[in-house]
Amino acid sequence: MRLTSFHSQFRSVGVNYNQIVKLLHKHFSEKKAAAFLYKFEKQTAEMAMLCQKIIQLTEEFEAKHLKKQP
Repeated sequence: MRLTSFHSQFRSVGVNYNQIVKLLHKHFSEKKAAAFLYKFEKQTAEMAMLCQKIIQLTEEFEAKHLKKQP
């Protein structure tokens, strides 16, 4: 259940990401928006690496603890 909740939150982050990009282009000059987007991109890359680690840990947990008995 917690993993499902986390997945929902992660999808919400994607929606918010799109909204932020649109707002940056709407309210800032192209140069300033690009600077913010660069920082935002770095943070997104870190979040993607964290997501991959979460997937790996989840798969390891399932393999160890949720094996189906024949």
